[in-house]
Order: sequence, then C-alpha cells, then structure tokens
Amino acid sequence: MRKRATESTMGQEAEQMNTSLFPLYPQPRSLELREGSGAFSALFALERLSEEAMQAASAVRVKERLEAAAARWQGSAGDTEGAEPNGSVTATALHIVCRPELHAQGYTAEWNGERLEIGYSDPEGLHYAVVTLEQLIARRGLAWTSYRIEDEPDFPVRGLMLDIGRNKIPKMETLYALIDRMSELKMNHLQLYMEGFCFDYETFRDSFPEATPISGEEFRQLDAYAKERFIDLVPNQNCLGHMGPWLAKPEFAELAEHPGGQETPVGIKLPPLTLNPLDGGSIELVRAMFGELLPHFTSGYVNVNMDEPFGLGTGQSKERAQEVGVGKLYMDYAEQVFEIIRSHGKRTLMWGDILTKHEEVIPLLPKDVTVLDWNYESHTSFETNGKLLQRHGVPYYVCPGTSTWSAVTGRTDNMLANIADAARSGKTYGAAGMIVTDWGDSGHWQPLVMSYPAYAYAAGTGWQTEANLEQHEQMERYVADCMLQDDSGHAGKLILELGRYINLENSTLENMTYTNHLLNRGLSTKEKLLSETDMIIKLLVEIGGRGIPFQLDYRYDDMLAWLKEQKEAIGELQLKSGDAESVSQELAHALSIIEHGSGLHRFIFGLELPDAAAELAWLRKLHSELASIIAEFDRLWLVRNRKGGLEASTRNLHKLLNQYEERLAELESV
Repeated sequence: MRKRATESTMGQEAEQMNTSLFPLYPQPRSLELREGSGAFSALFALERLSEEAMQAASAVRVKERLEAAAARWQGSAGDTEGAEPNGSVTATALHIVCRPELHAQGYTAEWNGERLEIGYSDPEGLHYAVVTLEQLIARRGLAWTSYRIEDEPDFPVRGLMLDIGRNKIPKMETLYALIDRMSELKMNHLQLYMEGFCFDYETFRDSFPEATPISGEEFRQLDAYAKERFIDLVPNQNCLGHMGPWLAKPEFAELAEHPGGQETPVGIKLPPLTLNPLDGGSIELVRAMFGELLPHFTSGYVNVNMDEPFGLGTGQSKERAQEVGVGKLYMDYAEQVFEIIRSHGKRTLMWGDILTKHEEVIPLLPKDVTVLDWNYESHTSFETNGKLLQRHGVPYYVCPGTSTWSAVTGRTDNMLANIADAARSGKTYGAAGMIVTDWGDSGHWQPLVMSYPAYAYAAGTGWQTEANLEQHEQMERYVADCMLQDDSGHAGKLILELGRYINLENSTLENMTYTNHLLNRGLSTKEKLLSETDMIIKLLVEIGGRGIPFQLDYRYDDMLAWLKEQKEAIGELQLKSGDAESVSQELAHALSIIEHGSGLHRFIFGLELPDAAAELAWLRKLHSELASIIAEFDRLWLVRNRKGGLEASTRNLHKLLNQYEERLAELESV
C-alpha cells in the first residue's frame, strides 16, 4: 500500500516533507512516502552494477560519501543502528542504475527499508542524489520510513557571484568552505567578481604593490576543488566600467573615458571609472588581462561584466557616440571583447543593463553570449526584461542579490522578495539560470554569514521554484541545522531578523541602509547630512535610482530595544560548526556597528542631549566605542580574508574616528 500525493494534495505533501519526520532543503520535485521502514547501516554494499553505473559511482564516490555521512551521524549520536548483536554490521544494499530518460541533473532515490536504489542519467544527477541522502542522514539519522524521491532542477544553472573586487579577498580556506556549502545546496556555478587587482597579473604586479591577490595556482586549485563538486568556477573580470582601481594608476590613467574625472549634474565629480572604448590601449589591456587569467580555468564560460560604464559616450568617445549612438558604441567595443574570449575557446557572459536600455542593439548580440539580467530592489520586477530578452531569443540568467552590501547585516525583506521575483519571472520567461550576487559596496562590511539565508533561498528557489518559494521557515531551519549546526535551531531566524533593523530606520534610501550611509558619511550636522544625502539621491538617479526625496523617521528608542533583544538572542545560540566562535563574534560585532550608528544618529540629531556637557560625554563614549569596533573589525577580517583591502575598507571608519577626535578637541577647549 502506498500513500501518493495527488495534485490536489501537493500543498499538504510539501508541508509533510518539511516536518521533523522528513527534513530536506531544497525540497524536491516529488516525494512519495510508503508503508514500511528500516535503517541504513554504517556500511553500504554496491550491488552488481553496469560498467557505466560503476564508473559514475566511482567518480561521485557514492559509497564512500554515504558511509562517511553514516559515520558522522553515529559519532555525533552514539548510534548503533544496523549493528548485529555480536557487534558486526550488515551492509545496506545499494543499487545504482543509469536511466537515460532522466534530466541530466535529475535523480531518483528509493528506500524500501532494506535496499536503497538511486537512478541517474549523468554523474551530476548522481551527485545531487548523494547530496540529498547526506543531508537526510545528517539531520535525522539512519532510520527512515520507506520513500521514493523524484527530483530535478527548474534552472539548469544555479549559482553565486561573490564580490572580491571591493576590498575583501577571502583566504583559500574560506573559499573552499564556500564551495562546500554551495555543493550541499545543489548549486553548480560560482563566480568571484573582480574589478581591481584581485588576480595576480604578473604583467601588472608592480602597479599594485599593496594588493594580496589570488594567484594562478590558487585559482587552479579552486577550479579543481569546485569541479569535483560539480561546480563550474567561471572566471570573471570587468573590462569597461568599474575600472577605477586601474585608472587611478598613472600608467593606465590615459585610457579613461574621462581622464580627469567626470562632472555630474549635481556638482559631484566622479573619479575616472570607465575605459575609453575607442583607445586601442583599452582593448590591449583587456587582451593582456584575459590572456593571463583564463588559462587557469577549465570553465567554458567567462563573465566580462561590462556593466554600468558611467560616462560612456560623454568624454573621449563623445563624438563617436553622437554619430552612431551610445548603444552601438558599446556593442562595437563589446564585439572586440567577445573575439578575445572566443580566441580562448570560451563563451561570454555579460551584464544586461546597457542592452536592455538600448533595445535597438540587442539584434547585434552574438548567439554565443548569455546575458545576466540584474536587479536588486524588490520594487522592480524581472518580468519586463525577461519578456524583452525572451522575445529577442537571447539566452539569459536572472541575477538577484543578497541585499547584504551597504547594510552591515542586510535588508532581509528586500532580499526575500527580490529572489522570489527573480525565480518566478525567470521560470516564466525562459531564463536558463539564476545567480545570486553578493556585492561589496561601501567597504564590504557585512560578514559572510549574513548572506547564508540568501544563498539558501536562492538555491532552493532555483532548484524547485514553486516547492521552495514559500518555505521560509524550512530555509531558516536549514541555515541553523546544516550551515551553522546550531543546536538551538534559531540561528537562521536570527540572521534574518538582524537584517530587519532597516524597518526601524524608516528611510527612503535605496540599495543601502541609513545606518550604513551615516557611518560612511561621517560626523556632520543635521542640516549638512540631509543636504548631502539629497544630493547623493539625485546622483543615483543617473544610474537608475528612483530619486525619491530623502525622508527619515528613525525610531531611536525602538532601535535600542531591538538591539538589546538581538544581543540576547546571539548569546542563546548553540553553534557547533568548526567556525562557531568566529560566527558568534562576527554577529556580535555587526550588531555593535549598527548600535554605533544609532549612537551617531543620536549625536547628530541631538536626541536626549540637553547641554554641552551631555554632548561631550556622549562623544567621548562614541570615540571609545569606535576605536574598539575598528580593532575588532581588523581582527575578524583577518580570520577569513587576506590583508589587502582592509585599510580601504575601514577608511571611512578611521575618518569618523578622526572627526570625533577633532570635535572632542573643540568641545574640550571651550
């Protein structure tokens, strides 16, 4: 007798799948619970397999991984399931069969209480079957109700792009751990975004003596490690806009679209950021960069980025832009980049912001280019661009964000809505992949752990969209149980809550929190802060901002109460992961940054500071706190990341500290 879920009971089945009886995330396409039960033993015996199945099982290390998962469970729980009275162990029968009709990344897993059978059509699908079984064992042990799982992904490409171009370049052990977490979430695509000297280009090494880049050999090691886990490590290097770190060097300054910097309508002058597409030296620089970078990667793809080329067609290339249009100017340069990538036998990925703004040039896009459609704000849907790209037959991925950058601990509700919209729209309008982006704007202050829920939610909705869209609670439990090994079970929920302090700021700022903005702007008067913020909002309109006038309704007392609650919640976590101590310290430190922001807000707006003596006492407190925050920031940074970039990351914090000292000197001299 079987208990099969029909379409009318799919919602009930999804709920059942996520009880403590059968925890699994991402939730699979279908699960059938059957009568009977039994327990895996600590050993698995491969039944007679075809030569093809044997080769796949060996490549994926099926037997070794399942036995290791069982041993970990027994070691943590003191479990003896599967043992005979004399202490011997009867191996669980394991049958693996190749089923060509299955999706290349799909699998079946069937347990009848005595025998485990896995079906697959490609080793990658077999790998995901083992990932599922490893998670089930890790979360509930070896004893199981009989079941059959049929599973495959909605998006063939499910990935993560981590920014290493803005200050923070992780150590190798950090990247290995990240790859492991991705594999456990059935993700299969990783990019490490680069816009500065993040890779050790030997030709240009002398221009960046302050950098601590990733070497070619290290990328080769990462590539091999990722490949073993069926993750495509895709090389990434910006090569038009976002070239500020290169153009700031005298030897490259002449290649800028605006060599002396770019004037803006609001009176703010931007430094040189974009290459001059008409200067032959620009494309030769790009050729040299990719010539050194690409041989270290086995991926068939390269992300050349080419997003946000600020000032393109308004400087050195203005005359050409007036003649042919900015879109054609952009595409003429892009085609030269595509040819460089083709010369290395690879295909191009590129951001789509310029293409979707200049629809007239989309027909010029070669068929071997995949567009990455990015959007990070929940108020804007992926639907419009999805329809556009699908209508033109352009292969594309949807790219939402973690919403953790420029926010310290993130903007949780924006992240959830942004990723959900990307998954829905991408599935509806034919996106071939979904990549969640984790940027490093404003100093890359956010700890990596703050992005774990976004990684998990993007992985879930990318694997099976409808099954996982509304499963926030199960995502939270996965973060707690599997990513952080939190015995309290609350870590995932807590991390999401830490990203909701924005709801107490009640600010109209976009793509950031007010607290992050305040700390980066520094000590100011209320009037100056409001004026400068309005100016920045107007500037952001030039790159897609909505231009909503700045409004603020900061709930100071509520913020203090919230901070107290979160400090207590951090203290109640029972983390058991290998980096548990660091995670706890990172969470506490991130909270201290937010708390300091609230203190700075109090000082600037004169909240409950009735006289000069009160102002002086509060300023002394702020100075002492910030000095401690910077010291802890430095220490925690070096636990997971290389030193290069640290000074740049904390530059605005040091500026604020100096401002405190100057203001203290003024007040104390009165």
